[in-house]
Order: sequence, then C-alpha cells, then structure tokens
Amino acid sequence: MRRRLQALACIGSLAALSSISAPPTAAHAAGGAPETSLEGSQGGSAQACRVHAAEPSIDASGTIRGTASRAGCVQKALLRVRVQQVVAGPERTLKSGSRQLTNGRITATLPCSDTPRRYQVVALDDQGEENTSDSVLLSCEKPSSTRTGATRTATTRTAGASSAETEVVRLTNKARAAGGCRPLTHDAKLRTAADRHSADMAAKRYFDHTAKNGSSAGDRIQAAGFAPVRTWGENIAMGQRTAASVVQGWLNSPGHRANIMNCKFTHIGVGQHSTGPHWTQVFASH
Repeated sequence: MRRRLQALACIGSLAALSSISAPPTAAHAAGGAPETSLEGSQGGSAQACRVHAAEPSIDASGTIRGTASRAGCVQKALLRVRVQQVVAGPERTLKSGSRQLTNGRITATLPCSDTPRRYQVVALDDQGEENTSDSVLLSCEKPSSTRTGATRTATTRTAGASSAETEVVRLTNKARAAGGCRPLTHDAKLRTAADRHSADMAAKRYFDHTAKNGSSAGDRIQAAGFAPVRTWGENIAMGQRTAASVVQGWLNSPGHRANIMNCKFTHIGVGQHSTGPHWTQVFASH
C-alpha cells in the first residue's frame, strides 16, 4: 500500500500547507466565525421544528452521555434519545430515554467501558423528525503502572484514546524531549477533533487537511471546544500500520517534524481509524 503523509501548521492567523513531496504550496486564513450551535441559532425569523443528536461524550465521572434536543417547535411531542454501539450489522442500543416536551433536551447515560468502542447518538420524536450524530471512539481505561527494576512509572490514557493513539503521543513526546521541548498534554478535546477527521477521511475516502464539508483543522479544533487557540498544527497520514511507523514517517519528513518539534505547542490530540489506516495528529496551545 502506498503510504502518504501531509502536514498543516498554523502560527497566529496564517496557515501553511505542505506535503512530503513538495514545499509549502498554499496559505490559508485560520480561524473565522464558529459554527452556529443549535442552542445559539435563535433569532427573529421563524425556524423549522427539528431534532439534533449531539456526539456522545465522557464526563468527569467516567460516564458516557448521549443528548438529544428539540428546537424551533410549537407543538409538544415525545422526544427519544438512544445511545448506540456501532458494530458490524445493526447498531446496538445500549441506553435510551424519552420525554414529552416542546423544545429542550434529554440525556441518557451509561457506564464507560475499558475497551475502546465506537458510539453514536440517535434523536427522534413522534412527529417523524430524526437525527443521528457522528460516531465517536470512547473508552475509560484506568491509569496503569509498570515496574522496571526499582523504578515505577505511571502510564495514563486520555479518555477515549486507543492504545495506538496513546503510543503516538508517547513517541511524539520522546522525540520532543530529545530536542529540548516539553512534553505535550494529550487533550481530550483535541483528540476528538483528530478522531473526527480520521473517521471522516475513512468514511468518505479522501486524504486531505480540508474536509469534504470545507472545514479546516482550525475549524475542527474550535468545534471540539478547545479554546482559546493561540497556535495550531496538524499532521495526517494513511497506510502506516503501527504507531511507531507513523511517528517515524512524520519525523523523517521536514514539514511534519517541524510540527512535532515546535516547542510553542503545549497540547496534542491523536485520532486513528482502522480503515486505511488513517491517522490525524493535532497540535495546539492556548
């Protein structure tokens, strides 16, 4: 399989796009207005009644939360929320709930599993409105420790991160330490931004920093809730089978290595999708 790498870096308000086969080819403005959320879309004009399913998330207590909302409606209806595990064949509904309301939201919760699993949320009402969220890979593996001689070191995993994604962070920080940079914090919000992009590239069969809907890495970081953002960067890759091979590939490429060794970055998020495989590495600082 042909393995591919691409890097995107942003400092301040300018972003430079480069690939391993060519020098930087374009400059793009970073930032821009955030996407309008369901709750923030009220105005003077009338809205159509609709339902919305928010992507599943993990709260501080290690509980998976799936939220459905209804807005712009004038008649009361039964709103249902379902938290589903995405598997081969029909999705499995793990938790559901319902409530009569005109406009508002309901949330279903369930314990988080130590094993990474992909979840989605479905929102629907008895008026025929339905919406399904993007799927998200989530897990709540507890911190573990390993003993080497008399030295005990702790290994922690960011909520939702797979072992491969955690290993990419470890190897990235190992390279940064050798270059005199401080380790990056594996941030759950940046990991969400990275995971969404890897999943989107895999599902829609493309390989680019710009998503099919036109969003940039900066847009995805902002949409995931990482704020404020002072600087950001993104590395993507496809075809590498292991964390070690993808990190080494990035380190062997000047553009990608520049992102990894940028001491101004303080946080990182990594998303890997088995199809491809597709890898996304997002960097940012407040």
